[in-house]
Amino acid sequence: MSNSPKWFQFNHNKKNNNVNKFNSYYIRPGISTNVNKSNTIGRRHFSITSPQRLVSEELTKFISEKNLNPVFIYEDLSDKTVKSRVLNDTRGLSGIYLILNKVTFDYYIGSASTGRFHARFSNHLFNFHGSKVVKNAVKKHGISSFAFIVLELFPEIVDKENNKKLLDLEDFYLKSLLPNYNILTEAGSSFGYKHNETTRLNMKANYSEERRLAIGSLNKGKSFSPSTIEAMKKSALNRIKPIYSDKSIQNMKKNSKAILVYNMDYTVYGEFPSITEASKSLGCSQKTITRALQTPKKLLRRRWIIKYV
Repeated sequence: MSNSPKWFQFNHNKKNNNVNKFNSYYIRPGISTNVNKSNTIGRRHFSITSPQRLVSEELTKFISEKNLNPVFIYEDLSDKTVKSRVLNDTRGLSGIYLILNKVTFDYYIGSASTGRFHARFSNHLFNFHGSKVVKNAVKKHGISSFAFIVLELFPEIVDKENNKKLLDLEDFYLKSLLPNYNILTEAGSSFGYKHNETTRLNMKANYSEERRLAIGSLNKGKSFSPSTIEAMKKSALNRIKPIYSDKSIQNMKKNSKAILVYNMDYTVYGEFPSITEASKSLGCSQKTITRALQTPKKLLRRRWIIKYV
């Protein structure tokens, strides 16, 4: 018997009694299940006819301690079928995700705009185009030591108007859970240093009962039924994509703001015609650069200072 990616949802009874918290699963329609509820803290069994699937003990304990209510959970990331499952399960969806190191219990939290969960999953854990901290941890501990968790779905198709709402939701999780794998500890600010053991212990101590209950309160009543999730996917996938003429594309390029990048001593590192070009050269995402530009200090990965020209 081996661990496999799961798709389930805990119920929203946020009592401290673990039996109440872990006795409900969220299953795809048409899949017969047999949940063993006798051992709610240890290994929680999840069977889909055959073979039987289960959630690891360490992951169960982590979710319980943090009072989380995840929508999707994927373990055994070395399994070649995981990527396709993440792609199919999250297609057209947006929200907040968590990457957990099940050996050290360090974790990373991020947000994914509509249809981008799979890209975040792949870039962080396989392509290594995301967090360098996560990349180094995966290389050290191996991909099988990690779990990918969708913490919460964002109910709207993400656009320029509501993107701030998604970042606010991410901010809440960042400030509540204090993820020490994050380069950004706040959606829009730069962080980027390794925590020593004292810092880790302080962060753990600071995860107060107040924060724990706040997480539970945030998730309370936010369960989406399978039909609702499918409707969200369909709505996102049926969006009419704008078709731009060559002239429009050129105008957009002309309107792109140039980026000036400084070293920490304020010597010029380089100038780029757009955020897109800067991201390619600096090896970080456009999202990371945009966030840094929105902060007072304009710090990018604690290596550069960036400004619009």
